[in-house]
Amino acid sequence: MKKWIAICLGLCLCMGMFWNSSVLAVNAEETKTEYLIMVNRAANCVTVYEKDETGEFTVPVKAFVCSCGREGHGTPLGTFKTSDYYEWRLMVDGTYGHYAVRFNKKIMFHSIPYYTRDAGNMEWDQFNLLGEAASLGCVRLTCADAKWIYDNCAKGTEVVVYEDAENPGPLGKPEEMKLTAENPMRMWDPTDTSSKNPWNQVRPTLYLTKMVGTEEALMLSAGASENDIYNAIGLIDATGNVCKSGEYNIKISGNYDLNQQGIYSISVRGVNSLGVRTEKNITLYVV
Repeated sequence: MKKWIAICLGLCLCMGMFWNSSVLAVNAEETKTEYLIMVNRAANCVTVYEKDETGEFTVPVKAFVCSCGREGHGTPLGTFKTSDYYEWRLMVDGTYGHYAVRFNKKIMFHSIPYYTRDAGNMEWDQFNLLGEAASLGCVRLTCADAKWIYDNCAKGTEVVVYEDAENPGPLGKPEEMKLTAENPMRMWDPTDTSSKNPWNQVRPTLYLTKMVGTEEALMLSAGASENDIYNAIGLIDATGNVCKSGEYNIKISGNYDLNQQGIYSISVRGVNSLGVRTEKNITLYVV
């Protein structure tokens, strides 16, 4: 028992060191994690990869549903690099893109279009087209996914646009909820994490059934299964009640090895029965 406590304390100390270094990394552009962004325009799906131990981009860590260019405005195929970043960007049709990142001349990653530079003035019917070709050539994403690229992918990140209608990508093609004309919150992107977003009234929260110390971190023994991870993560609704099995869906992604001792960062996405999603980065200890 004493040995196990010592291991836990040692890991918590390591976690603190890891956290401090992560904060520094966020503030230093040159130390951001390197990624490769693959855009499957035929499947309207984006997959983000990071490097494996050999330095090759083989590890899928994120998948986003998207809307590439519609007929007559196809998103160009090829290999490009991100260049300019805009919190808001005026589009060629007079709408605005939130968290826009340019990667090929006038072609950018950005949110669903907004009528104005107001996060509560989204073209809600265009949100429902995610997963279909709908844009004038840009790659449309949810607000949260566009912001992830804006925040995490440094200038010069390689972007490859390709076609494979049969295989959206190794992590599959995520789904997003559909908005209705009767929904009073329809002008807001449901994934937008802004404190002003009324979707927060029904947004669930991820929680761990197992914790390390006082920090939220998951500890598993080497040789654990994927089911052990999923069983250790649950969802709480906006009223504070624990969601029952079958009332929610959880998706885990990241670069980790349950057979190899180490400290890993995993990304967890939870979706409740209403289709509202929440995300959280969790530290995984394999001991």
